[in-house]
Amino acid sequence: MGWLRRLIEDLTNPQPQYGTRSTTLTGEHVRSKAERMIADYLTKQDIVYQYEKTAKTNAIILKEKISRPDFFLPDYGIYIEYWGLQHADDSIFRKDYERTMKWKMAQYHKNKIKFISLYPNNLDNLDWIFRVEFREVTGFELPKKTNNTPRSIYLLELR
Repeated sequence: MGWLRRLIEDLTNPQPQYGTRSTTLTGEHVRSKAERMIADYLTKQDIVYQYEKTAKTNAIILKEKISRPDFFLPDYGIYIEYWGLQHADDSIFRKDYERTMKWKMAQYHKNKIKFISLYPNNLDNLDWIFRVEFREVTGFELPKKTNNTPRSIYLLELR
């Protein structure tokens, strides 16, 4: 019945709009400038991602939706959560956000879902932070990109 509770919450408490909607290097629309920065970083590193792909439980028969993390890296089976509202000015909203954040993290751990958490203060040093987090989650180094032109940009230019 947890899915029913979450459905009712989703319908009665819509997700707040945040940030300034932005467009990535590949023309994809994202919810904030920070998400655009992360998406563009992944593109420049030649890392394939899916934006807001649903994370589900490991149940054998009825998989339930946990959340829609910001990014999914299908080549590595890793989700990326950008916790951009952790320092929101509204204390009530911030506490609710932190509670939801902890719940999502617990669900990811419980369901053995690999994920990387990124925070606003990580954006100034995104490459280093992402590489450290990637190594911790996967157990190996993020592969170096092979050339200076991201594959997705090259493909866009061919259109």
